[in-house]
Amino acid sequence: MTVAKQVVDELNSAGIDGLGKAYSFLIPASSLNSETKALIAVSEVMQLPAEHGSNTYNQLETRIQVKICYPKNCHIDAEDFEKSIASFFTQKDWLRQPDNGHYLDEQSRIEIDLFFTRRN
Repeated sequence: MTVAKQVVDELNSAGIDGLGKAYSFLIPASSLNSETKALIAVSEVMQLPAEHGSNTYNQLETRIQVKICYPKNCHIDAEDFEKSIASFFTQKDWLRQPDNGHYLDEQSRIEIDLFFTRRN
């Protein structure tokens, strides 16, 4: 099982208020127009060995991207929702990394990409 799939399964069963569904790697286009809640796509961005210059390879640092897509007529408080998502990841021992803020996709939906790292 990939890290993205594991995180998605945990997100979907967490009962986070405002979350429609989380997907691995890509949100299906058919879901984007029919959803009234936020959708999430989780992708594995990078895996690096945590021990450099050693003969023992025992730990990886994993970085994931969490793309949050809000519906067009969004009645979700983005700041509160993103705090809930960050809290979920913090409880699972992920560290939040800097992000570039919100932007509009080609359909004028608000999106944000959050990044988290964890040593495995």
